[in-house]
Amino acid sequence: MRKRFLSLVLSLAALSALAQEEPKTGWVFTPMPNVSYNSDIGLNLGAFCDFFHYGDGSVYPNFLHHISLTAAWATKGAWYFYGMFESQALIPGIRLSASVTYRDATMNNFYGFNGIYSPFDEQKDLNADTRTAFYTNRKRFYRSAVTFQGEIYGRLNWVAGAVYRYVKVSDFNLKNYDSGNSLYLKYIDNDLIHADEASGGHSMELKAGVTYDSRDIELAPHRGIYAEACLLGNADLSRWKYNYAQLVLHWRHFVPLGTERIIWAYHLGFQQRIAGEIPFYNLNELSTLNYQYEEYSGLGSRYTIRGYRYNSIAAEGYAWGNFELRVTPFCFDLWNQHFDIVLNPFVDLALINPSYRYDAQRDLAAKGLFNEGAVGHQPFMVSAGCGIKLHMNTNFILSLDVGKAIGSPFSDLMIGMGTTYVF
Repeated sequence: MRKRFLSLVLSLAALSALAQEEPKTGWVFTPMPNVSYNSDIGLNLGAFCDFFHYGDGSVYPNFLHHISLTAAWATKGAWYFYGMFESQALIPGIRLSASVTYRDATMNNFYGFNGIYSPFDEQKDLNADTRTAFYTNRKRFYRSAVTFQGEIYGRLNWVAGAVYRYVKVSDFNLKNYDSGNSLYLKYIDNDLIHADEASGGHSMELKAGVTYDSRDIELAPHRGIYAEACLLGNADLSRWKYNYAQLVLHWRHFVPLGTERIIWAYHLGFQQRIAGEIPFYNLNELSTLNYQYEEYSGLGSRYTIRGYRYNSIAAEGYAWGNFELRVTPFCFDLWNQHFDIVLNPFVDLALINPSYRYDAQRDLAAKGLFNEGAVGHQPFMVSAGCGIKLHMNTNFILSLDVGKAIGSPFSDLMIGMGTTYVF
């Protein structure tokens, strides 16, 4: 057995040394079953397909057009559809990105406001013995977005776009569970969630900003910087009450450590309300120019701070960092396709500004809605773990991340599967 294993490793190493990635031309597509597991939502069952158009191959491994379609159902009560189109050639001189998302989570996580300032009792979190699902509600989410980018000078680009959102929130309705006992309902009863926002609403967001992009490859860079600075204005179409503006900053940096097979990669993100009032149902939406996933919810799960439960941190301001080493031990050609296997140990950090209705929440400490023991402690979050990626023809990426929060009540071992990198 030991000899067979050694022979397999040597064979992969030989293939890796000989592999030469040939440019692709025309359309290349990869339909795949969507069978994955996420600790928060259970087993995912569905299908997805990525379509890349490379033209005559002169732009490869970058692309001219990209279409992504995904549909899945999860065993813990959620299903979603996600479609995305992006093109660098449809409109001359303009990069177009558009996406549409619908997600219905019948067992959506709701852990309250401001992270550690909200008490947490694990016995109430989906406990069949006590029939409680205290930190659960139902959330239906629809989003359509479009973004345009054009050159200012060199690698500096202007960006403008619009996003329409519809969020519908209600208490959970699960068989054999006490649906009248939830943190969501307690927040409504005590006016931490106002009656006029409790069921969700419609909103339209306009965005404008700049980007800087010096990456050598877009989806799996070996080197370069990708940075965004953007101002967002969100209008409440339901009541014209919860209108707000945000500042959003992203910095992604990719540094080869002597070879393109070892990349130091990190992402710094910052999001802060600068005017108006955010309704509670939009707190978890992490803003970005282009939506590469079905939902951008934070902080927590595989999308932001890997190792924390999905939607476990809700506030109106976030600062976070993802740091990882991307090591490619094997690359090889098989069935006329090029493959890379990448390992990425990571550490994620985050800090929130706990100002979302903080005073009102603190006044409710006697009712068990505020953690007095957290006063004076910054809600600083740390998680660590490792991922493995399978690249096919550079751009098609299957991803598995396993992480665990450090020193947090939301510290389950989290497993997340999907496509592409978290940043």
